[in-house]
Amino acid sequence: MATAQVRRFERRDVSWAVRLTDLEAWGYTRADLERLRALDPEGCFVALLGGKRVGITCSTSYGKLAFIGAVIVHPDARGRHVGEALMNATLDRLDRAGVETARLNAYLHVVPFYERLGFQGEYENVRYHGSATASGTPVAARPAMEGDLPVIAHFDSFYFGARRDALLARLLSEFPDTFLVARDEGGVRGYVVANADGGAAEIGPWVANPAAPEIAGDLLRALLARLGSGRIGFTAPGPNEHPHRLAAELRLETAFRTLRMVRGKHAYHGLLQGIFALAGLEKG
Repeated sequence: MATAQVRRFERRDVSWAVRLTDLEAWGYTRADLERLRALDPEGCFVALLGGKRVGITCSTSYGKLAFIGAVIVHPDARGRHVGEALMNATLDRLDRAGVETARLNAYLHVVPFYERLGFQGEYENVRYHGSATASGTPVAARPAMEGDLPVIAHFDSFYFGARRDALLARLLSEFPDTFLVARDEGGVRGYVVANADGGAAEIGPWVANPAAPEIAGDLLRALLARLGSGRIGFTAPGPNEHPHRLAAELRLETAFRTLRMVRGKHAYHGLLQGIFALAGLEKG
């Protein structure tokens, strides 16, 4: 039986990778995969069997912390250790780069696979989706500007657990109309980003000061006013009760759950009470 070979993911692989992820109805677009490549060009890999592309994975590094995601193997190649080869290549690369903590968000049915690789569970995330319409009076949240990024990144790092400057800059460049910030003389109170390029609006990251959780609701209402009526989705960390209440108020449905898992140093936790939605399963 042929052994999987692993090489770096390249631009010529993007269209094929979109088709691969479509097999699982992930909703990835070319822009999503190009974004992952841009954030960590050395962190994305392709697996091959007999010279044929059969799987991918990507990691995004934030200093000593990294998130792994977009791990998928073609159905015809499953059971042939392709996923293991991809993960080993990714983990080897992160180890060489000095990453101390690797995290990922695992679909529940593949948790045992990641446990065999040394990952341990931390907590569950909940994925919500459904139709939503703006209600109430728009509040004092405005589109972020380039000059806001340093303070947003500083604010974000307290809750996320690491600096995400490159990610935030990329999101602002791609979604300037739906990257909103609540900021006053006391500083940043919260921010939210939505990607509506794929049809339904994908919300996240969505971060707000937990001492004033109403800010998160204000940001969401301001965002919905910009998006108009339509479908939205976001993934919230289970331990933070506030986004689950907001999802219930909007009558969103639970789509699925994932398990946040960690390998290596148990650090860079941030403060989950300020995280209302992830930046995506693959980016943390």
